[in-house]
Amino acid sequence: MKTIDTDIVREVMGKQGVKPSMLASKLNIKNNVLSERLGQKNISITKLNEMLDVLEHKMIVVPENYVVPENGFEIDKGE
Repeated sequence: MKTIDTDIVREVMGKQGVKPSMLASKLNIKNNVLSERLGQKNISITKLNEMLDVLEHKMIVVPENYVVPENGFEIDKGE
């Protein structure tokens, strides 16, 4: 499982071949702002969702026993 940090975003970017400058452009933010976001270890749901949205991914809430698809991600509860 993953913590609520930018590892998920980085992994999706890697799978899609999206470079940070490309993501910054899609988000209409400067490269240094994206760099700061990607350096966060506990990012807000809003900012995470913004980045995932432009990468054509979304967050969902499912029952605890739900099996995550092979191409999906699970966020750690932080325990």
